[in-house]
Amino acid sequence: MWQVTGELRALDARRQWLAQRHHELLAALRVRRDAPAGTQASAPGGVPAGEGERGGAAGASVREISAPSARTALLIVGGVLVVVAALVFTVVSWGRLGIGGRAAILLALTACALALPRPLRRRQLTATAEASAGVGLALVLLDAYAARQAGLGGLDRVGPAGYWAVATTLTAVGAVAYGWWQRLRLPLPVGFLIAQLPGLLATTASGGAVEDYATAMIATAAMDFAALYALAAHAATGPAGFRDRLGGEGAATTLVTGARVIGGGWALLGGALAAAHAVGASAPADVVRSWVPLGLLVLLGTALCRGFRTLPFALRSGAEGVAVVALTVAVGAGLRYVVPPGWAVAGYAVPAALVMMGAAVSCARGGRWAKPAGGGLLAPRPGAAAAAGELAAASAMLLLTGVVVLPELVHALTRPVVPGITLWLDGHPPRWSWQLATAPLFVLWLVASVLATMAVLRARAVGDGHPDRLANALRNAAAPAAVPALLLMPVAVGLPYAWVLAAAAVVTVAVAVDVVRRPGAALVPRLLALAASGALALLWSSADRAAVLAVCGTFAASAAVLAHVLPSPTASPAERATARVAGAFAVLALGVEAVASGLTAGLPGHLAAFAVLAVAVLAACAAAAWHRIPGREQVSTAVEGAGYAVAATALALTAPHPDALSVALAVSGVAGLAIALRPDRRRAALAGTALLIASSWVRIDLAGITFPEAYTLPVTAAALVIGHRRRTSNPETGSWPAYGAGLSATMLPSLSAAFNDGNWVRPLLLGTAALLVTVIGVRTRLQAPLVVGSGVLVMVGMHELAPTVVQVLGLVPRWVPLAAAGLLLLLLGATYEKRIDEARRLRDTVRSMG
Repeated sequence: MWQVTGELRALDARRQWLAQRHHELLAALRVRRDAPAGTQASAPGGVPAGEGERGGAAGASVREISAPSARTALLIVGGVLVVVAALVFTVVSWGRLGIGGRAAILLALTACALALPRPLRRRQLTATAEASAGVGLALVLLDAYAARQAGLGGLDRVGPAGYWAVATTLTAVGAVAYGWWQRLRLPLPVGFLIAQLPGLLATTASGGAVEDYATAMIATAAMDFAALYALAAHAATGPAGFRDRLGGEGAATTLVTGARVIGGGWALLGGALAAAHAVGASAPADVVRSWVPLGLLVLLGTALCRGFRTLPFALRSGAEGVAVVALTVAVGAGLRYVVPPGWAVAGYAVPAALVMMGAAVSCARGGRWAKPAGGGLLAPRPGAAAAAGELAAASAMLLLTGVVVLPELVHALTRPVVPGITLWLDGHPPRWSWQLATAPLFVLWLVASVLATMAVLRARAVGDGHPDRLANALRNAAAPAAVPALLLMPVAVGLPYAWVLAAAAVVTVAVAVDVVRRPGAALVPRLLALAASGALALLWSSADRAAVLAVCGTFAASAAVLAHVLPSPTASPAERATARVAGAFAVLALGVEAVASGLTAGLPGHLAAFAVLAVAVLAACAAAAWHRIPGREQVSTAVEGAGYAVAATALALTAPHPDALSVALAVSGVAGLAIALRPDRRRAALAGTALLIASSWVRIDLAGITFPEAYTLPVTAAALVIGHRRRTSNPETGSWPAYGAGLSATMLPSLSAAFNDGNWVRPLLLGTAALLVTVIGVRTRLQAPLVVGSGVLVMVGMHELAPTVVQVLGLVPRWVPLAAAGLLLLLLGATYEKRIDEARRLRDTVRSMG
């Protein structure tokens, strides 16, 4: 049945293409026939007929607009001008004529416009006939306006809304009948559009409320779809003359598509009005009145989905979804006056959840989830459109209720953070309370339960031998939703803060133990639950110092166990990634533990930083030990990277205190040199040396020494001698490990002192030394002397030229720098390619150095 349906759809698509091609060829033949003598008619491809024979004669102009398009534009503009002229005549010049003259003129114009299409069609002027029919229908509406304004037969005493309701109804019916009789295309859609107005006008005439307008719109949409169904059925199975009266197969298809769009839009707009009125109703009577349009919308959606089998799948499923939304809003609006105060949102969540579960059970029992092709949502079986619409609409409504209660849930989840920040910054714990209403927690539990149940139903329907992404996604979404729902229950029942925090910590440890014992079974949902519970426990523990110490220590130990156990030889990529994250988290948690311990003991931040630095050193040792174990190299790298982050945090904590910063830099430098003992971490010696040099600079600055060269030159000499001996014994040693630290040890402190020194001696000596180092780097083709020497030389030059530049800029007019900058940009743009080539050559030369 599925294959036959597919073949039928392919045949329908082929038939539509052939019909479109038929209309294109027919239009081309009509253009060629109607073309005046001596002119060329455009061929279907846009090439004038006979152009290929003449070989493209000189002076032939290219036509940007085809003849049919130009003709259509002229007809549309002419018709609009005629209608505007008639309107101006009716409104402005009406009072200059008597009643007989007015009626005679308008009726004569209308009769002529409506009578012209038949002789025009006989002369094959179809487009002109359509334009004349359009003008005639517009004049009919002007006739109705003029008749009421003139008070013919007492029409001026009729209410405007009621009068126009009758007038538009008669005009719509007459337009459709006229178009059918004359075999014209335009009057049919015009009549269909005018038919959308009588319902609203009649409601206005009767003084209806919002729900009455919604009922009228939905009833109009229902009639539109009924007419659409009859039209489509006759166009598909009726005689050829029926399709000819509609303007051909293509015109019938266009009319059906437009009717679907207009009817669907009208129904959605009416449903939105009814839903807004039901949600915002202030009395039960208003809710009961809103049930009429909502019920009508439910019936319309259900009929379109289950009765109109010829409609596309997307339209049928969308109609069922709209029906589900209308039903949910109607039930929720009614339950709002039954449930206790604060539970209104649950009145909308419960019907949505029931519909969602009913659709899921129906899909599971009906076999629509059995081995879906391509991993899709539903297999192509009967009832799939209804199930898809119900699932989508119910899911959207349930998600919307979750969004409504989300602010209150977020406030409850993050409530301990604000007093925690005050505690750690001020040192005094503030008084605070922790409360949560039951309704938001109920909605969260409902969402988690529905997701979990759907995941189970989907997995069982598909089968164990067919892994399904939708079931996995539902399972993965249910886990992080169930964790806060579980952990917020003690808050909702009013348990103390310690009990709530203990429950969160216990849940986190229990999930971690379960992951260690069964690492391969449903790892991703458990990891998501572990991350959610752990994050909540860490956030909630910030409100108490002892809680931070206990939670961080426990979580660090649990993460270390995970990092040690998970990366087994047969571990999956997910398990290995979890091990890396766990190792890094263990180091970070120990860093937080060290800071909290120091602050709890009354130590200032710059002294507590040394405890954090000790954690970083221990992380480096642990990384070196794990690196020797096969299969744990990536965990070692993650632990090492987290240790570097902890060390940077320790240095940042000591930054406001130079004494502590100097010691911390020295300790970090020694640790870096120790890390460099590993064969795969030789480059760490550079970082260690740089940290030691920075420590000495800080110490020199603290001592108030104005001549740092006296302390740095011996270090530079010793470092250069050691580096030279190393490079001599091992020629593969680069210039940076050999000479970079030694050159920087003196030049950088001297450069800093030169900027603070007004004397000319130091800049002169430093510039000379930098020039000498640069020349040596060029002659020996070594990268470190060249980069360090040239950089210091440029900085010294800028220091010496800065006062002169400032003075000169103060003398010249202000427009001169702007003009110079503009000329410079023009020059750079003119020689861009050459400069890039020279820069590439310089880069290659520097890279080729040792």
